Amino acid sequence: MPGVVCLNGRFLPASRAQISAVDQGFLYGYGLFETILVRAGRPVFLEAHLKRLEAGCRALGIALPFPPAAVSRLVHETIRQNGLADGALRLTLSAGPAPGESPGELVIFTRPLSAGPGDYERGLAAGWSVYRRNERSPLVKLKTLNYLENLLAKREAREKGWAEALFLNTAGYVAEGTISNVFIVFNGQVVTPSVDQGLLPGIMRRTVLKICCELGIPAVERPVAPAELVRADECFLTNSLLIVMPLVKINDRPIGNGRPGRLTERIRTAIMSGMMQ
Repeated sequence: MPGVVCLNGRFLPASRAQISAVDQGFLYGYGLFETILVRAGRPVFLEAHLKRLEAGCRALGIALPFPPAAVSRLVHETIRQNGLADGALRLTLSAGPAPGESPGELVIFTRPLSAGPGDYERGLAAGWSVYRRNERSPLVKLKTLNYLENLLAKREAREKGWAEALFLNTAGYVAEGTISNVFIVFNGQVVTPSVDQGLLPGIMRRTVLKICCELGIPAVERPVAPAELVRADECFLTNSLLIVMPLVKINDRPIGNGRPGRLTERIRTAIMSGMMQ
């Protein structure tokens, strides 16, 4: 459980941080969230997370209770009050009881990271979910509280012994994971599904594409067929907490040689180095 929670600018024990029973985030999943990596007490890519939150607010008609600069200060203070050096910070914005008439409810708390060094050394296994991503949905590009489909696929992954479940879209192409974006490597080229395939364009996804450009690694966004994963030389998953995580097995079939790839590690190392500057 979280220690100190920030609720609309007030710092409280988690047991006392309460929102209305008729809040539409609680009733309908009407809201947004951001999950932010904390390293050495510093929220990583905070500005990018807040910009995405603002864009989601505009799309859904939710008013932030504080300007972005004040939210940033609350994030830093939540980290400080919890004494967090390395971990995760969750920022949740519900629509509140009356969306459009009053600001939403802002909740900020911290938690430990789930992935450890051994995961990067071994790589993860994943499989194809029975559920499909609707690439035409207006919600697919937003990080909303309406997350039940992801949770069902996550449960499916646990039951089958996978670390992650991957979604295909309605056309049968690769979309994304329940908590991740997907990348494959072919002959030194990095490939990731294009945004029109039904995915949340993650902050770390964008960072990987930027790093590839800086390192001179060819990178393209295009539709990806599921069979391409087992033919790929390497594969990796990205999100703000995992950063770049090797994926070495899909549906019990090895990807490449079944071990984390060298290009994957090169990209991850470059991102990690940049984050610490």
